[in-house]
Amino acid sequence: MFVFLAWVVLLALVISAAIAGVSAAPWLPTKAKDRNHLFEHLKLEPDQQVVDLGCGDGSMLFAVARKFPLVECIGYDISILPLLFGWARKILKPSAYKNVHLRFGNLFRQSVADFDLVFIFLLPKSYPKLLEILKRDQKDSAQTIVEAWPLPNITPNETLRAEGCLPIFVYTGKTVRHVE
Repeated sequence: MFVFLAWVVLLALVISAAIAGVSAAPWLPTKAKDRNHLFEHLKLEPDQQVVDLGCGDGSMLFAVARKFPLVECIGYDISILPLLFGWARKILKPSAYKNVHLRFGNLFRQSVADFDLVFIFLLPKSYPKLLEILKRDQKDSAQTIVEAWPLPNITPNETLRAEGCLPIFVYTGKTVRHVE
């Protein structure tokens, strides 16, 4: 019975990782150097809310929580294995990460209406579905931070570049919402 259960768990982990990789991106955490570069430019106020669509193990959200401890951080991912690592990290430091919430869920079924910042580090093939969500829900004042590849046919409000780092594209909700 134990062997059967172990195989079922392993199969669930593999299937969830495959679905994530095919639908949006494989698990690839943002490097510390890239996060630090972003944080040189990122300004968040207490009580603002950040969402990471495709959060993996939550490394970006944990870093945001350390830098901005009064910001609410929520992440969604459909891949179970990285979420397990993130949940373990949160359990090991509950007081340090009380404002980080990692949720199992399909990022394409989430609303971004309540968030002040949306973080995206996914493959461009996922952008058409993401743009539907952003155009439908995002507040004009909210920011969208996209790492590596820009959103198609939308000029970013700002592009952050540093040697040895992936480019970071910054958009406002107003910019994204009002593109035809």
